[in-house]
Amino acid sequence: MKNIFTLFIYILVVAFNFYGCSKSNTPQQIITDEAGLFDKHKELLAKYSDFNKHMLMDFDIDFRVLTSYSQEEVDLYTNKKFNELDSRSKSGKTILLVVNIGQNMTRVEVSMALEHIYTDAFISYVERKGMVPYFMDSKIVDGIYMMSELVRDRATEARNGAEFVAPMSSKSIGGGAKTKAKLGQTDVDAKKGKNIASNTNDTPQDVLNKYFQSLKEHNKNPYLDIFTSDTKKFFSSWTVTDINQNNELRFTSKCKDGKFYTSYDKFAVLSQPLEPRTCAPYLFKKENGVWKIDIYTMAKTILFNKNMLWHFNMKEKPKYLTDYEFAFKNYSYDENGFPYYKRKKTKLRWGYQCGPWYTPDEKEKEKCYISWLDQNARAKNELGLVKNDAIMGIGNGNSRVQRPTKKEFMDYLKYAPTSKKVYVRVYRKRKIVELEAIAP
Repeated sequence: MKNIFTLFIYILVVAFNFYGCSKSNTPQQIITDEAGLFDKHKELLAKYSDFNKHMLMDFDIDFRVLTSYSQEEVDLYTNKKFNELDSRSKSGKTILLVVNIGQNMTRVEVSMALEHIYTDAFISYVERKGMVPYFMDSKIVDGIYMMSELVRDRATEARNGAEFVAPMSSKSIGGGAKTKAKLGQTDVDAKKGKNIASNTNDTPQDVLNKYFQSLKEHNKNPYLDIFTSDTKKFFSSWTVTDINQNNELRFTSKCKDGKFYTSYDKFAVLSQPLEPRTCAPYLFKKENGVWKIDIYTMAKTILFNKNMLWHFNMKEKPKYLTDYEFAFKNYSYDENGFPYYKRKKTKLRWGYQCGPWYTPDEKEKEKCYISWLDQNARAKNELGLVKNDAIMGIGNGNSRVQRPTKKEFMDYLKYAPTSKKVYVRVYRKRKIVELEAIAP
């Protein structure tokens, strides 16, 4: 899971997990770590395997990483290692990222099936602007993490735009790009930028607008006057890139329906509508009588899942969010910290909530996945629905509706006659499951 600052640097990511990390050169491995870069970052290995799994499941892309000290020319070496891979992709979509510590070089090679999506120019850009800045701060593993998430971001755009081609063999004819890794070559200008003042007449909205302007100008100064003191310390040790700032500005510009709440004139929250949970709250604090944006507390308390839906870090929330709880008093939370508006204590007929999903060929038809279940209600205990089930069918026999819309599914359960059977087909963990129950 990512904290909210990962959203602010807007790497559209999933949580990563790689199947393993070893210094042997086994083609089946997800990370082949000959340079031992991950020896001190064991906690990231658990995150990397899930990334590869979801890239395969969501896009049929097999993403591999190889770190090396090889003195062989990096283009030839990468191409050779690429062609040794036993790709898991069924449609020939394979990517290999090589980080060569000995030569201070990095190269990304892509298969023919992906060259029109991950063009040489795109790969070169994200290497230079997305990954190398981390390498220059001696955060090599973080740079690899960043590159992987940018790859997923581009895959999401390609899928939504129906850019993928027909399946083919997983071969490469040299598509990709290399660049100087600049390992440890600190950029003395990386954190420079003109100061942005927060004035006594500024509202929290004014401060937020100034922050967005700093993103637009690629201002990476960690000591801007619009930041709280804790936020300044936070940014002073954090690597920020142009891509981070561009993505944050692009995505947060869609979140315009919020409302400010204040408490004792010391704290403020810009809270967005809960659905579809893609716009997280912004926190503000008064210091010396002037409003400041509190990204530090946001980073400590707000997480995002692989679909970029925000929720609270329930372990850290009691420690860091106390001063802002006034804005969330109408929320209740599920076991993962996803907020819901408190419900009146009425007897639920089914006790579930739908989240939206789409297919590329039916973008206009919003479908339902189960985003919440009452632990004591019938949807879970009698019908057998599980959180994240995708609804694929309703009804039985000739009356079955395949791929129902969200409204069709909800109406089906809502208006089902008492004592009659209801039938629901769901997609769960890559399998189709048939469910049935007696309507209450």
